[in-house]
Amino acid sequence: MTKVAYVTLLGRSPWALVNTYYKLLTMGKRAERIYVFTEERYRNNLPKVVHALEAVSEAYNLHPAVETEVVPNYGFFVADRKFRELFTKLEREGYRMGLDITSGRKALVAAAIVQIRDFPVAFIVYMGLRDPDFPDRPYMMIPTHMQPIKNFLGDGDEGTQ
Repeated sequence: MTKVAYVTLLGRSPWALVNTYYKLLTMGKRAERIYVFTEERYRNNLPKVVHALEAVSEAYNLHPAVETEVVPNYGFFVADRKFRELFTKLEREGYRMGLDITSGRKALVAAAIVQIRDFPVAFIVYMGLRDPDFPDRPYMMIPTHMQPIKNFLGDGDEGTQ
């Protein structure tokens, strides 16, 4: 069985991050470790995001370790280095990476995608929200057809056209 490390990027919307993780669990994706990257300006959202990831995991009888990494605002050089270091370490430990870019800001998304291309990748996903009247709600309170998910590696896309 392949070990997966889930790397997710926290930007403006904690709900986008948590809802995408929830959606992936409903699709059968599992991770042994979770890494949340964010910029300094979103640091205050980390405790509630970590708690939410742990609570959703627990509902699926999963107990992944959740680690966080805060980079400076607009810190794409720092993010680039941190992603390379993390992906190198995880590859050495036998992990494939799953990357969620849904909530991430451009600097983190770009750095993560540029670095991950040289490592074993399980998936790279983005979950959209088709109706702006549904922000800041738990996954189950938004109609699923309003939340299409795209795996950029082509495996298991839902709601794409």
